Amino acid sequence: MVSTSIENIIKMFKWDIITRMYGNSHSSIIGLLSSEWIKKSSDHSVLDGAPSPFVGKGRKGQKNADILLCKGDKPFIVVEVETIVSKYLEKIDSIAAYMENTKDYDGFSFGLLVMLNYTNGADKYKHNWHDAKEYAVSKDIPIAFVSIEKSKADLGDTVLDQLKKRNEYYPWETSNIDYWIYGSDRKVIEGNLLKKIEKS
Repeated sequence: MVSTSIENIIKMFKWDIITRMYGNSHSSIIGLLSSEWIKKSSDHSVLDGAPSPFVGKGRKGQKNADILLCKGDKPFIVVEVETIVSKYLEKIDSIAAYMENTKDYDGFSFGLLVMLNYTNGADKYKHNWHDAKEYAVSKDIPIAFVSIEKSKADLGDTVLDQLKKRNEYYPWETSNIDYWIYGSDRKVIEGNLLKKIEKS
């Protein structure tokens, strides 16, 4: 799929909903993408916990994407959601494996990697766009990245704020969502899906 077509699909999702999700957000984002996709058409469905692209090799070495967004009777988008930077390239490999297995997975248009980046958190959560982009281009598959940046929230004394202080993931709020696309036409498109307006 060409870059502009991928961009139109990425913009179809209501990414601003993520600003009301607190915690790790991994399962919440999967739920958001799944429900939004299904709502768009009666022809859409979701395979949650996608079957491995490596068929007939047992469990050893198998990789399973988070979800497959399907259209009609075929898979359409393979999706990975990841919070740890060191796993980004591994997730790109996973997406590539699905897209290259046209025998079992005919129909894929592109892969989507959703990255959660805690901007002033531990180094393992701060992604390096440059490395991931270069690696994705080297795979030469249609792929999109959506980078969700979270910054430390200023918590008060409410019941909910006190609960958020109990876990290392909770005291963060979405501050920025960017996207990067490399399509089958080998064109790169970048843009912003959400930027939090700072209170004065």
